[in-house]
Amino acid sequence: MNPLELEQKADRLLLTLRKKPGVYFKITALEKTLKLDKLGVVEALAEIKKWGYKIRTRPDAVAFIKAPDHLTPTEIGYRLKTGIIGRNIVSYRSVKSTNNLAAELARNGAVEGTVVTAEEQTKGRGRLGRNWYSPPGTGIYASIVLKPKFKPEKAPGLSVMTAVALADAVKKFCDGDVRIKWPNDILINGKKTAGILTELTADKDRIDYVIIGVGINVNHGAGNFPDELKNIATSLRRVNRRKIDRVEFLKTFLVNFENEYKSYGRHQLKKAHSRIRKYSSLIGHEIKIQLGRRLIEGKVVDIDSTGQLILETDGKKIPIIAGEVTVVKEQTMS
Repeated sequence: MNPLELEQKADRLLLTLRKKPGVYFKITALEKTLKLDKLGVVEALAEIKKWGYKIRTRPDAVAFIKAPDHLTPTEIGYRLKTGIIGRNIVSYRSVKSTNNLAAELARNGAVEGTVVTAEEQTKGRGRLGRNWYSPPGTGIYASIVLKPKFKPEKAPGLSVMTAVALADAVKKFCDGDVRIKWPNDILINGKKTAGILTELTADKDRIDYVIIGVGINVNHGAGNFPDELKNIATSLRRVNRRKIDRVEFLKTFLVNFENEYKSYGRHQLKKAHSRIRKYSSLIGHEIKIQLGRRLIEGKVVDIDSTGQLILETDGKKIPIIAGEVTVVKEQTMS
């Protein structure tokens, strides 16, 4: 049996077994259902175990017990309730950057909604050229290929759109205070938990593709952060004091993302505006924002339907499309 045939048979066997976790299937019944002989079932079963799935066996029967904590196409795609996002999934053990790989796939004709995941990034990238710390087997490092039909000027709001989808997923899995620090960070209890990197390739009137990259601290323990991040970063596991199912979290996010993306194409951020305000860590605060060499200070009063920060300064409201934000701390009276 060649490797591709074996993989296909193992996939079919796995899909059959996991329909009823913990229930034993007779080998003879599996032979009939899958149209395999006994050797074929045994070989497929050995392949499934090699993938890391926990299977219990009896002399005449087998049962699915548990899936491994691996971000594989088989696991992510299993019962994924999306129409576009994640219909094509490419997974790696270790890469330099999922955004780089997603961009390469997009240039070579990858379909919209292609998702690239990795267990580890050796050169994960954040905004403004910063590194994103990406240790193996603990976080989610994923990039999504988009090929939107709208004009390039509508693209900047995609970061905020993604942040809303991600914040909703974090809120579902986590008990902490979830906030969006405009435009691309997710905070839990004031500490950074996830970041978003949006990269656009377009000409004047047409978007070729957009890559949306997310890095999410899911099951990091205190020892998984370097000293410089221990006091400013956290993870879902540290907040909840229990391990989180990374596959289920990613699937939840992908469903959220598809819903927000469809809405964004029709309404931009208008439908998400109330949630953006609810999650915002900046609205109502005095901030300083660095725009190139220019530093502006003012009060954040809103985030509009295009994703721009609305800053009130000197009696005027100024829309800000991007910039490095620092919250001005209130002075205490002595």
